[in-house]
Amino acid sequence: MVVEEELAEQICRENKGFKKLWENHYELKEKIQEFERMKYLTPEEELERKKLKKIKLKEKDLIMQMVSEYRSKQV
Repeated sequence: MVVEEELAEQICRENKGFKKLWENHYELKEKIQEFERMKYLTPEEELERKKLKKIKLKEKDLIMQMVSEYRSKQV
């Protein structure tokens, strides 16, 4: 993700909703990586991995939107 860590930390302090999204985004990333480290996935595991990737992408879009709004308020 292209959000500087310092900026993300600042927004997290000011916006609890952003903080929750930010933390959940990285939890999803870890879960997806667990699936990707597995040599083989069952059809159920593959379905879950795809579901998590979609959720993570939606949350990333929300995070980027919130960062953009935050930056526009700072100018």
